[in-house]
Amino acid sequence: MNKKNILIVDDEEIVRYSLVNILRTHGYEVVDVSSAEEALKKLYEQTFHLVLTDLVMEGMDGLELLENVKVLSPKTMVILITGYGSLKTAVTALRLGVYDYLIKPCDEDELLLRVRRALEMQYFGEEQKRIQEVSAIAKTAVTLSDQINTPLNIILGNLEMLQISPNQDQNEPLMKALKSMENQIFKIKEVMDKLAKLTKAETKKYSSLSDYEMIDLPNGKAG
Repeated sequence: MNKKNILIVDDEEIVRYSLVNILRTHGYEVVDVSSAEEALKKLYEQTFHLVLTDLVMEGMDGLELLENVKVLSPKTMVILITGYGSLKTAVTALRLGVYDYLIKPCDEDELLLRVRRALEMQYFGEEQKRIQEVSAIAKTAVTLSDQINTPLNIILGNLEMLQISPNQDQNEPLMKALKSMENQIFKIKEVMDKLAKLTKAETKKYSSLSDYEMIDLPNGKAG
């Protein structure tokens, strides 16, 4: 699996240093910045799978950053880390689309667990979308196959009638042309059959993910 890119946003250098060391030790690619404004610049420059951000910072705070992340990079997961825990803030963050909410100082094992879960949720979300796309392609392929095969079968029937017509065997150029048309039609039918089977196989390949329930948190500020 490719390394995941994580952006850490915190105005306390010691906190950033600690988080960077923990995550890099466990194989993550990590970039750290000291403000939400710097974070937005980084998000314009590259893609991050996950953003870990402090809630209370000078200038733009963590919730404002979260709102901007959801606009700039909707697929990026966000975890808020703060020393100012409150139910109201947590509910607001959830409504804005944050994945998780941690109180500092957070336990190393707990941090790694939450990060791993966030990235897994992101992965399965992408796979769920892939399943839907493949399923739509499969249905379209089957429908097209039926629609195309019907007129092709009619054409084949007419070609066979022409080939067995009296005296047609004496017209060699015409018989060759009819045979060539017949061969091309069979090739088209073969391609359509392979396409339908391929998309069905792809749908079956991803069927194991149906056991997962995807949860979509509502967006929008708390009322």
